[in-house]
Amino acid sequence: MAQRSRRSRSQPERAPAYAPDSGSAGGESAPRNGQGLATEAEEMALRLECVKLADEQLPLRLAYTRYLDLVHRTLSFEHGTLYVTEWTSGRLLPVAVRGNRVELADRIRFARGSGLSAWVAQEGRPVVIPDPGSNGHRSPFGDAALRAFLAFPLVQQGIVAGVLALARTDRTFTEGEFERLGRLAESLAQTLSKLRREERLRELVYQDGETGLSNSHHFTARLEEELQRTRQHTTEFAVALLEVDIAAGPERAAVVGALTHHVAAAMRTCDLAANLGGRRFGLLFAGLDREKASIIVDRVVRVAQRELRQTTVSPLPMRLSVVGSAEQDESPDALLQRAASALADIS
Repeated sequence: MAQRSRRSRSQPERAPAYAPDSGSAGGESAPRNGQGLATEAEEMALRLECVKLADEQLPLRLAYTRYLDLVHRTLSFEHGTLYVTEWTSGRLLPVAVRGNRVELADRIRFARGSGLSAWVAQEGRPVVIPDPGSNGHRSPFGDAALRAFLAFPLVQQGIVAGVLALARTDRTFTEGEFERLGRLAESLAQTLSKLRREERLRELVYQDGETGLSNSHHFTARLEEELQRTRQHTTEFAVALLEVDIAAGPERAAVVGALTHHVAAAMRTCDLAANLGGRRFGLLFAGLDREKASIIVDRVVRVAQRELRQTTVSPLPMRLSVVGSAEQDESPDALLQRAASALADIS
């Protein structure tokens, strides 16, 4: 779980280059006098867009990309990265990038990871580095094209939900822009926190706690999606069942860990690997026929067996079956039963 930020102020402050000692990105306040009704209306529209995004229940990858687009409307930049904090360790994970991923001090390690953004997540305080040409100092940027960098924590109820790392190549971040981001910080943080909660709920519903792979519920739901796709379009997929004779005991964790690692490494983002319970794993390969899927799974099994020979006392028997796309109107349960029958025929 992400740690609580150490202090919070109502407005963020600027920090000099590589001397991060500003206040945190606290809550929103009314725009300064003279900003005008147009600015207030625009900021209100952005807050409403944040609420809408949080309620849309989009795929998380798309939601995070849309989120970064909203930030760009708030504060323009050439390069931006949205980080979220991992639930268990609080470490920063990049989930969306606009332009290129730009980070400073990325060789320095902090509790939340490497780089200045990790420091910002750790301390809960923003850092903005202005154009060094404006004060005569030597440029702190390895890339001479950069002119400004901003790392901004998104804090919700004292918890750092994520960090925005933004960079410009043409100009600095002005004080007015920084204050505007501070006024919208609460809405941005609330939206990000809700997206992270949705992600966590999906993990709890669809993820197997022992391996980190999908569970049987998620696997069956994904099978149904693939079956619907094959009925509507000329597509194909393959399903593999892998059964490993893993007995309960001290060796089980090492065996499951090694097998999970190699299975996950072989899968594409459009594929799915699941722990179906007991000794059985399920693999779904989208857009591949039975022959191509068999080649991938055979390679995974060979590599895993070779590694496991070094960690287990005796060889671990593994059985494997691969079936192609389902027949007309075949259900997920019937498809799995067909794969299980093929597995049972293996001596």
